[in-house]
Amino acid sequence: MKSNHVYILGVNMSNHDRSACLLKNGEVLVAISEERLDRRKKSEGFYENNPRSIVIPPLASITYVLQEANISLDELDLVVCGRSINSCKNDFLSYFPIDSTKVVEIPLPGHHLAHAYSAIGTAPFKEAAILVIDEQGHHLNGNFEKCSLYHYTSGEIQEVRKYFGNKEDISLGMFYDIFASLIGLSEAGTPAAGKLMGLAPYGNKREEWPELITLINGDTYISLTRIDNFLSNILPIRKGMEDYLVTHIDGLLKKYIAIHWDTTLAYDLAYKAQEELERAILYLSTDLLERTSAKCLCYAGGVALNCTANGKLLDIGWEDIFVHPAATDDGNAIGLALYGWHKVLKNQLDVPMEFNPFLGKKYKIDDIMLSLKNYNLDGYVEKTNPITIAVDLLLNNKIICWFQGQSEWGPRALGARSILANPLMNGITKILNSKIKLREHFRPFGISGTEKGIEKLLYTDNVATSLKPYMLAVGKVKNNSLDEIKHKDDTVRFQVVNPNLQPNYYKLIREFGEITGIEAVINTSFNVLGEPLVESPNDAVRQFLLTEADVLIIDNYVINRENIPTSLYKEMQKEAFNQTYVDKLKLLLNLEYLGYEEKADNILSNFGLCEKDYLSLGASDFRSYCEYMLKLAVRQKNFNMAENYAKNILEWSAYSKESATAIEFLVNYKNDEYRDIAYLINQIAPQGEASNFFRKLLSEQI
Repeated sequence: MKSNHVYILGVNMSNHDRSACLLKNGEVLVAISEERLDRRKKSEGFYENNPRSIVIPPLASITYVLQEANISLDELDLVVCGRSINSCKNDFLSYFPIDSTKVVEIPLPGHHLAHAYSAIGTAPFKEAAILVIDEQGHHLNGNFEKCSLYHYTSGEIQEVRKYFGNKEDISLGMFYDIFASLIGLSEAGTPAAGKLMGLAPYGNKREEWPELITLINGDTYISLTRIDNFLSNILPIRKGMEDYLVTHIDGLLKKYIAIHWDTTLAYDLAYKAQEELERAILYLSTDLLERTSAKCLCYAGGVALNCTANGKLLDIGWEDIFVHPAATDDGNAIGLALYGWHKVLKNQLDVPMEFNPFLGKKYKIDDIMLSLKNYNLDGYVEKTNPITIAVDLLLNNKIICWFQGQSEWGPRALGARSILANPLMNGITKILNSKIKLREHFRPFGISGTEKGIEKLLYTDNVATSLKPYMLAVGKVKNNSLDEIKHKDDTVRFQVVNPNLQPNYYKLIREFGEITGIEAVINTSFNVLGEPLVESPNDAVRQFLLTEADVLIIDNYVINRENIPTSLYKEMQKEAFNQTYVDKLKLLLNLEYLGYEEKADNILSNFGLCEKDYLSLGASDFRSYCEYMLKLAVRQKNFNMAENYAKNILEWSAYSKESATAIEFLVNYKNDEYRDIAYLINQIAPQGEASNFFRKLLSEQI
């Protein structure tokens, strides 16, 4: 039977960061990113062999939000779908048996408008300017949305200006991604903008480097050709690509060899990218300020997660700034749903006093106990007061995996799915990076604190009030209390905890402060080994087993690693590793790249990789497997084993299947100079024949 409530489902079907949101009578009831459920960072929505124009809806997320509300598809009043680049309504309808008249798509080009709704619909402003900057929005006639300016006034969003980019005039998001990629900073196969931001303070300005971004008529002009010319004098070029004409950003990755992030050149390039980005953002936001009567700024799109740049926006005249916590495309699920409520169903857009980002489902005690039982840990759990035990553990410099309540919306851990540590502990940054998170040594950690505690530790007068609750602001340190965790530029990213939304977390911090004098704790995201932030109790238990954290506190239950028998712990660790969703070989190669060879070797030793599995996946995967094993053998000084893997790589090196087809045609049907070349190549193209061919050739010459 139809209820008296109005339910709207917002579905983001972008190529990455797919998500779903359910509105109930205009308010966000529940929302989730697909990556939290399918356990794949960024959660790309493509079938391997299908065109990338076809995106799969976030099936797990849609099921999740409907089940949490205990409603069916038929009970929905409206579905609003959207994605970046292309249309998606027909793709959505091909997956769901729902009345097509209930499904609408935000008008194209509307990707940036969805971002705008996500920002203003969750901001505490009755009037605001809205800035959207990302990598790319919808495509139209060969161009794409690169930056959009809006004004929210009298209950309506009005477009102020919209700027389009093209293959030659790229976006700020693309610009930043280029630098991240070419200095070896990536995550889940995509450029890691957050890492680039963290690396920038290690660099210095090079006066001889030209400006790469032109600011003109309120817009940015970022020439791909200019960037190519700039890089050609700085980065190594692949052999044979010296005259390659770059016509797309992917061409830069083909032409240039990425350098390692831990070099002076990489530091300075990161500084350059950040400096140029900040200059452009301040220019765009100043223009928006001058074009509207608004005193407050809403900000969305992936570029909006750049905390360092955001910290300078107040300087140009804004009174307050709000960044939607899920500023990338996952946040558009909320924006799409709010668009449907406001524009399709003609309702007023209500402004919250403060956005509640804890939008995940409520897990039951049975869920927790079942998760513990799955790993045979139910006999080693204690029920206790999580606040008291957590404070005691932190005082004893223990590292805590902390799982409480509903999960956070967005990429930042806010005290629901967090790893907590004592900010006064000697060497804590190195310990967290090298033993717990296994990530680049330069990456900083944030803190959660009370308002009073943060003001005591950091200069926050120039920090926007509405950024403080969401770990989207940075402040300069006031004293040496945070020497162990402050970043290279003497800043710390922080979250001011709301006691009304997180009473337990707030009490924990207060009690910790009563003893230490510091009302703040280190808060980093509860995820390791390339997985997304944990969502469920089962994720929490599995990820805890894969860290070197001391304790898991999940609701009112505590598991201390020291209390688990060593044999059981190792057995369950192996089970947890087998259940992880990341590519095991890519994980090992990434750890090796980051300088954690010993950790990678230990994982291989403890959990193993099956050579036959990689052999069955094809030549490329098998060569990667052999490459890792070769390096391992060299580290172990086992040169006989190294030689065998080196031979395997050579014997499994060959031309591609496509090249073999071309060669076969030329051998059989041509009678010119290409025929002899093709015949020669044909002798070495099949797997295993290349090394045999050249071995024979060399022996005959000798």
